[in-house]
Amino acid sequence: MSKIIGIDHGSVRIGIAVSDDSSTVAFGREAIQGKDAAKAVSYIKKLASEENASTIVIGYPLNLKAEKTKQTGEVELFEEKLREEFLKEPPYDIQIVRWDERFTSKMALDSQLESGMKKKRRQDKSNLDITSAAIMLQSYLDSLKRIT
Repeated sequence: MSKIIGIDHGSVRIGIAVSDDSSTVAFGREAIQGKDAAKAVSYIKKLASEENASTIVIGYPLNLKAEKTKQTGEVELFEEKLREEFLKEPPYDIQIVRWDERFTSKMALDSQLESGMKKKRRQDKSNLDITSAAIMLQSYLDSLKRIT
């Protein structure tokens, strides 16, 4: 199998996680600035190439009633830019999948508390974005195991 990249898109930062080669375990990687979408998309394309990724899983934010929110629209625009970038030369065959990300931020905060992460590190919101991306990606990876 090849690697899978998870993206937790936010207005300010984008959390990124990457799976292992067997697409079994998600690892939080980094958080990048999200305000400049073109720069972020270019970086993600480069990362996907370096990691030989076959899939990008983008967190899809819905409210508790499974309805779209303002953030959903922002994610859809970002996803569209990602798709356009991957269609440019040279062609790069990659699947982009939406994945429900409800509760990942809460789960990420709980995870940080349970792991004993110091308050100063928890105050750095990029750590929360990275952890959220890893939790969201792990949820997707776990769903693949149930299907096969």
